[in-house]
Amino acid sequence: MALKERDIIEKRKKMIKCFLSHSSCDKDYVRNVAKGLRKEIRIIDEQTFEKGMSPSEEIINGLDETSLFVLFLSESALESPWVKEEIKLAKDRVEQGKISRIYPIIIDEKINFKDPRIPLWMKNDFNIQPIKKTKVAIRKINDRLREIVFQTHPTIKERQKIFVGRNEKITKVEQRFDDFDKLPPIVFAASGLNSIGRKSFIKQSLIKSSIIRESYEFPVIQMEASDSIEDFILKIDDLGLSDIGDIKDLLTTSMEEKVKIAVKIIEEVILEKERILIDDKGAIIQPESNVVSWFVDIIDQIKGNEHLVFCIASTFRGNKTFSNKNQEYYFEEIPELNFNEKKGLLKRYSEFKELDLDRDNLKFVLDILSGYPEQVLFAVDSISDTSLFAVKRDSHHIREYADDKAKVIVERFISDENRLTFLYFLSKFEFISYEFLFSLVDENEFFPIVNEFINLSICDQLGVNNDYIRVNKVIQDYISRSKFGTSNHYDELLNKHMRNFITEYSDDNKDLSEYIYSIQEAIRSGQDIDDRILVPSYFVKTIKSLYEKGGSSNYKESIRLANRILENSQYLHDSVINHIKFMKCQCLARLHDGEFFTAVRDIKDPESSFLHGFYFRLTRQRHKAIQSYKRVLEKRPSDARAKGELALLYLQNDEYDLALGFARDVYERQKNNPINANMYLNCLFYKDKDLVDRNVVNEILDKLGSNKSQRAQEIFCSAKAKALAKFEGKVDEAFDVIEQGIQDFPEIKYPVLTLCDLAIQNRKIDKLKYAIEILERTDSQKSQTFGSFIRYKAIYLTLIGQYSNAVSLCNSELSELTATELEQFFEKLRQYQK
Repeated sequence: MALKERDIIEKRKKMIKCFLSHSSCDKDYVRNVAKGLRKEIRIIDEQTFEKGMSPSEEIINGLDETSLFVLFLSESALESPWVKEEIKLAKDRVEQGKISRIYPIIIDEKINFKDPRIPLWMKNDFNIQPIKKTKVAIRKINDRLREIVFQTHPTIKERQKIFVGRNEKITKVEQRFDDFDKLPPIVFAASGLNSIGRKSFIKQSLIKSSIIRESYEFPVIQMEASDSIEDFILKIDDLGLSDIGDIKDLLTTSMEEKVKIAVKIIEEVILEKERILIDDKGAIIQPESNVVSWFVDIIDQIKGNEHLVFCIASTFRGNKTFSNKNQEYYFEEIPELNFNEKKGLLKRYSEFKELDLDRDNLKFVLDILSGYPEQVLFAVDSISDTSLFAVKRDSHHIREYADDKAKVIVERFISDENRLTFLYFLSKFEFISYEFLFSLVDENEFFPIVNEFINLSICDQLGVNNDYIRVNKVIQDYISRSKFGTSNHYDELLNKHMRNFITEYSDDNKDLSEYIYSIQEAIRSGQDIDDRILVPSYFVKTIKSLYEKGGSSNYKESIRLANRILENSQYLHDSVINHIKFMKCQCLARLHDGEFFTAVRDIKDPESSFLHGFYFRLTRQRHKAIQSYKRVLEKRPSDARAKGELALLYLQNDEYDLALGFARDVYERQKNNPINANMYLNCLFYKDKDLVDRNVVNEILDKLGSNKSQRAQEIFCSAKAKALAKFEGKVDEAFDVIEQGIQDFPEIKYPVLTLCDLAIQNRKIDKLKYAIEILERTDSQKSQTFGSFIRYKAIYLTLIGQYSNAVSLCNSELSELTATELEQFFEKLRQYQK
């Protein structure tokens, strides 16, 4: 066997480690760097050298285990006999092929790369640069380690390089960066659907354009739709690539000053030659495709540096007219994989996983893929982890992956209570640092679970050195929407932490994830907090959370918080103000508060019309609500919210044919939303059963039945009962199902309304009486179901021979109906007399 081959095999046998060579005077700096490296890969004298052993012996042993020799150059290091000896021994081992690389960095401003004490061979072979910030040093060392890993374990590099398609798009990016007739981009944004491959496209494009190395890993931040410049400043600063001192009083700082703070931070990022990846949910590139104005102001002040600073994986498409006029921006949209791209990725990843799939099996898998890169990887991983037979048998899991990726992944852990409750716990946070997380839970137990979640794409890593983790937003939303909970144990841990935070808060550097969570919890619990530690968008998140909880007390608290933050509106960005005003109006509408009409004047159309429609629907002024939502569609014809509201209103008016089109549209757009499915089903139930496509009904029922959330199961119960009665004639079984549903969901009125419908259709007066008695106890005039309750009671009174009482009841309680609508309903009542 050749010497070179033996060396490669030997390298593969030993773990990739780095030796941190430094003077004892520089111990504090090096300790901080070491903290950012995984414990098992770092070799540092005080942590890894055996006690009682000879220092020279331990140095030799450490160097023999080393792949990367990191040399921290300073005045004291260049005078240290130990460091000089380590340099000599490291050079010998590099020449022998035992150490892969030497990486010198300057950490002392007193010296530079020309210093005569630095060996000439080192000056000639290396680009020696000063690195003063420890987080930057950690990133650079991790990059060098990653390069060695790629050399030593080629399969790891191959896994990262599996990227098929987008060739035309990547060529366009290369041409743009090579176009010397234009200014180089400062901002490069790729937009598209979640899981479509935006981040992979950005990285592959920049590698191909020679902007970054294959081993480069971006510092990452996430910007939520409700985030503004205050969040941007805190998150960029928290990456540790800059050092501008304490950032205080953002709540009362003018927008001009905030822009200056952001520019100062970013200029230091540029000096470090770093590029930041922003996972943007609509804060920077907004739903209307415009770039938010505060970000434009920042870029205007840094574009003279001609350095690509920001790569944005955007939810929304950037305005090409804007980027054509402003050459510092470059926008690309990422579509779904086309047929050939899907086929190429499927074939390459299957080969990488060493799966021997013949043409027919590849075609089978290909036929159930929708065009999401992650779905292709999920399909191949599923075959690798189980078997081709199992995947074929349960192929619906692959089909549903793109529609409801979150549901498929969460259900992996249905039988594993420990993992499931831990996932619910993580979902409470926008993001959470490892440090904060493991101050709350046991690291030894939960670190492997976190790694598993990351490997399954349930969680992502954020931060300059992947210091933070967050639950994938799709999964987080699914958990929140399905109203899953968490264990009392975790709730107690968080409550205890929040109480300690409020009593012990100081202006020291706080872990950002800890800060965000604790502030939100403190606001929710009504504790007084110094305005200096509040950031406006956290109010937005808190108000939204209270609103989603429901109940008059939460709506009133949301309004109180909105008013408090709007008092400082002169210091806020327009996007934050608009979010808060919109939510305030929603809360006022929920409370039927007349102040709504004053507040809504500050909202621009079509949002103003939408809010008017919302208020009128909640106050049972259906005709006005319908007109308001129609105005929304005149300005935004594809607005799914307005279509959904119109479908609901027409259903409430018994105008099933008008409701059907809107209900079908919103269902087709989002099939896994139980509310959309329920509206569409209800329209179908009122059609002649011979005109209904039973396959569509069964598809919807199957989706509802497999969704384990409370909302979906409650809807499924009613839908199943209606389907049994209408399509199969199993009336008694239908009543059994819905009466069991009333017991299973005692707090929810919709199963009771379904019982009313079935009782009326089948003239079961005793069952209708039972349902009416439940509604008598639980309904109120402000309830959304009150109008339906009155109609059902009027029908009941008519069926037992009290038609005149039914008419009186309707005249007094159904004030939202016009005279014509009332007369139409009375004609319906007269039919029940026959």
